[in-house]
Amino acid sequence: MLNRRHLRIRVLQFVYSWNKSKDTDIVKVEKQFLKSLEKVEELYILLLLILIEVRDFAEDFQEDAKKKKLPSDEDLNPKTKFLDNLFIQKLKDDTSLMSKANELKLSFSDSRSLIKAIYLEIIKTPLYENYISEEEAGFDVDKKFILKLFSKHIIDMAALQDFLNEQDIYWDDDLPFVSSMIVKTIKESSDSNTSLFDLFNNKEEKDFALNLLRFSIIHSDEYTELISSKTKNWDIDRVALMDLILMQMALTELLKMPQIPVKVSINEYLELAKYYSTPNSKNFVNGILDNLYIELKRKGLITKTGRGLIE
Repeated sequence: MLNRRHLRIRVLQFVYSWNKSKDTDIVKVEKQFLKSLEKVEELYILLLLILIEVRDFAEDFQEDAKKKKLPSDEDLNPKTKFLDNLFIQKLKDDTSLMSKANELKLSFSDSRSLIKAIYLEIIKTPLYENYISEEEAGFDVDKKFILKLFSKHIIDMAALQDFLNEQDIYWDDDLPFVSSMIVKTIKESSDSNTSLFDLFNNKEEKDFALNLLRFSIIHSDEYTELISSKTKNWDIDRVALMDLILMQMALTELLKMPQIPVKVSINEYLELAKYYSTPNSKNFVNGILDNLYIELKRKGLITKTGRGLIE
């Protein structure tokens, strides 16, 4: 599930925090880092569970309406198409999803007001009205509705945004990526299979993230000296901390990760500079990294291996 762009962003956040604390216990930092990545999986599972929770709340809501002193015809004979949604039922029947939710101890038992708020917003939408009124039925119809409901309504609801921000400080950054994975899960699921994603695509991705974090911290002073040698008219203390960290991470990939092409590494950190640093950072970081690459390559310190990487 986690791609390298997302892993780089999370390492960037942790190295930035480490620069503020200078914690010398690298093992402790790594454990905290892995825990933060597990929280991404938690967010993924949580957003899937919301679909189930809203459906179950809808059932209770309809049953309570029947018990009114003066129930209307609509109260007594509610439309149950949403309750019978085959995609949500597929999620409820997925033992791996429910097992993971239990393992992570995820529950909305203390957040019924959130589920209620989401449901009450959903039933006001034309999308919901059209869905429960149309006669066409089947798994594909139900899946298409859930896809639109999640991507166009649920994910943007203020109540959900506030809830997530209270749960974890990193989830605001994680939400766009995790939302895209929810959309992918919905699209790729069928009536015979729910397409759930694991946290890491493979062990190589986990090793990449840990090595990027570890080497960026361990070699921080060494990389700072290298960068300082190329900032001719700037005292290194005047370089923005975020720019410094981006360049340190780029140097880690150039010097310690022979399987990653130089252009890929440099381009990735230029992109991150656009989003996480100052307006002028991209050009500044690009100039420093280009000069460092030329020097390090000339000294034979950059060695890339693998097909297409040997220069």
